[in-house]
Amino acid sequence: MKSRARMRSRALGAIFLVGSVTAAKAQMLAFRTTGAMIRDLQQRTLLPTLDQGNPLEPTGFGKEELGTKGQIPEPESDDKSFQIIKQGQSKQSHGDVEMSGGVEFMYHGYHVFADSVEGNLNTNIFSLKGDVKLIGKDAVVTGAQVTVDFDQKIYHAIDSRADLKPSLVGGAFIKDLYAHGKESYGSQNESQTMFGGITSCDLLRPHYEIDGDNIIVRPGKRAIFRKARIKLFGRTILKLNYLSIPLDDKSYNNTPEVGESQQEGYFIKTRWSVPLPNNMDLLTRLDYMSKLGVGIGADWLYKSQVLNGRLEVYTITGPGQMVKINDEHQQKFKWGTLVVDSDYENNNYLTQPGAVLQSERALLTFPQHNGAVTKLSINESTNSSNGTSSSSEDIGVSDARKFGQNIATTVDIDYQTSGTTYQQFGGPSVTTTQENLNVKGDVQDDLTKATAELLYQRQIPIGSTMAVFGSNDQTPVLSLSSDAKRLMGNTFASNWPFKTSVSIGEFSDQFGTGQITRDAFDLAFQHPDRSQGPLHSDISGEFKQGVYSDGTAEYVLNFADVESYKFGQLTSLNFHYNYLRPYGYSPLSIDTTGRQNNATIDLSYKPIKTLSIGAQSGYDLNLLAQSEPAWQPVGIRMEWQPKDYFLLRTQAMYDTLQCAWSNIRIDTSYKPGATFLSVGSYYDGIRHTWENANLFLDNLTWGKTKLSAILTWDGYLQQFDNMQFSLTYDLHCAEAVFTFQQQNNGFEPGRTFMFFIRIKALPFSSPFGAGSRGQPLGTGTGTSF
Repeated sequence: MKSRARMRSRALGAIFLVGSVTAAKAQMLAFRTTGAMIRDLQQRTLLPTLDQGNPLEPTGFGKEELGTKGQIPEPESDDKSFQIIKQGQSKQSHGDVEMSGGVEFMYHGYHVFADSVEGNLNTNIFSLKGDVKLIGKDAVVTGAQVTVDFDQKIYHAIDSRADLKPSLVGGAFIKDLYAHGKESYGSQNESQTMFGGITSCDLLRPHYEIDGDNIIVRPGKRAIFRKARIKLFGRTILKLNYLSIPLDDKSYNNTPEVGESQQEGYFIKTRWSVPLPNNMDLLTRLDYMSKLGVGIGADWLYKSQVLNGRLEVYTITGPGQMVKINDEHQQKFKWGTLVVDSDYENNNYLTQPGAVLQSERALLTFPQHNGAVTKLSINESTNSSNGTSSSSEDIGVSDARKFGQNIATTVDIDYQTSGTTYQQFGGPSVTTTQENLNVKGDVQDDLTKATAELLYQRQIPIGSTMAVFGSNDQTPVLSLSSDAKRLMGNTFASNWPFKTSVSIGEFSDQFGTGQITRDAFDLAFQHPDRSQGPLHSDISGEFKQGVYSDGTAEYVLNFADVESYKFGQLTSLNFHYNYLRPYGYSPLSIDTTGRQNNATIDLSYKPIKTLSIGAQSGYDLNLLAQSEPAWQPVGIRMEWQPKDYFLLRTQAMYDTLQCAWSNIRIDTSYKPGATFLSVGSYYDGIRHTWENANLFLDNLTWGKTKLSAILTWDGYLQQFDNMQFSLTYDLHCAEAVFTFQQQNNGFEPGRTFMFFIRIKALPFSSPFGAGSRGQPLGTGTGTSF
């Protein structure tokens, strides 16, 4: 569970390897306790026990002639032909191929080198011996002996080495991985290496390496090392019985955190992994917070062919007692699928202190023949805090199916109940409840030239709930709709596309006093200008007519015109006109519309290729009819880009009501190489004050050191709202990073220091560049050029 307080804590992040030492020691102390706890919970049926299957039951994949195998990379090309580039002695007979004396060939898109080759072009199984090299699109595999099945894309290698691209490893890896092992084998979803190692350092003598007696790699999921040895500069500095590294797209805080925050006080937070059988993982937590107490938690990840889920439990014992449980469960059955999500929080100091929240969500899906689907959903939630409690329950059934090629139906029935209990000031508690049954049915029939639809939608009150008609009730509505393509063909529709519909139905009025029958007609059209000349004219419009059973009627006119004219390649003039007005009266809120009658004009002029100047304004005829100033604010803009790496933008707004320049904005970007500098500022013309100024600096490099910074200045308060600095030192395959953040106002103000060493190839996220609520920080031109 992530703590927002860390954004304002003063923390010294632990170095990766030191964190591993702490995690290893903690793991050795707590492994027996955690394992016993899991077994006890399973025996009490508080945790599900997964079917581990029969360990003696053989399982296979691909051709069994290869025994155990690992998956090979994707081919370099789609050419599957057998092409011999180099060979010494060779013999071919009935598909059998034998070559020796130094061999080079292409097959199934792979480029292959070996001293000798034996294979069969019918089974596509080849045995390669002596200085083997197998080159694919996202990996290069070398070894003393490699057996390959080109159909199944699997191999078995002895004394192998591999250069693995991020696309093969999966997840968010951004660097190649280099692996070696005495023997490599596995399955299409999981490979194993015996007595090998992995590193992302491309040097002949890597700076670091993680070795293991047994290495299991599940692409896109996780890498597991048993009897792991972490080496720095060729020396073993740490031995672990078990090490697990995520390979997915998520970000993990696997190293201990040490720091101080206002809510938690001084804290230390640790995480480590515990091995479980059957592709399951247990991620445990042990925290200490001086103001709250001791935090203990675990995340249990389980997956099989029919099960997939995650159970998260975290509790704090001490002054800040808290419990948080989250369960995400998915299960497949022969008849469909089940998805269950559960949440329980008691006194969560980060979100709602003193409150108890609980929610349950379940969805059963029953797929049937011809694409028909039936769903059953149950949602329940409760919230209690400070003498006030609320609850809601929702049970729904939905069904969608087709009859023949043209008729489609959907049915939704939803029962909703909600209640609130609160304490009156100086009086007894009061409870209010509401129950409704929502019914919606829809039938559509494709008539080739048009589509007929019958829609029924009703909210039915139950019990003592006030019996009113909601504004969305349609009981029922019959409509017939079509378009230009159906009625007039493709040629007419490309030039004059339109949509039209007629309908008759019963609706609820907006006051809930009865029902209204409405006859309606709707026609909307467009006329796009696809000519190549300097003048372009695009128009669109709509006419809507409604006649109601209470004797009222309304029609609505909607029209838009866009005219543009180019004076050569450097100057353009654009004119926009919008008209929207209802005539008459409609008793239905769904037919209520506003009014528009305005025009805008925009002029863009480029006196030279690197300089662009523009102006825009508008005129509101509705305001003129009300004897109010009709001219809209006037905007002046300028953009100057003398070089590809430099950009200056300015924009000024003139307020026609106050007859003054309301604000001026200036943005500039400078990117001569890897370094990027952006400055943005606002000037308040009404108060005659620089409202704010922001600076963003990225990748200012000297030697192996790189500096990034963000500064946001508040001109009204005369102080920096946010200051952030990131200093990075390049260690070839790793980076030493120091970050400083200070927020002086707003949500959770405070100061944060962090120092850590990260491996470049591993997924990584940093709080640098984000505010205390996670919002991105930058300037007017953004963080990209």
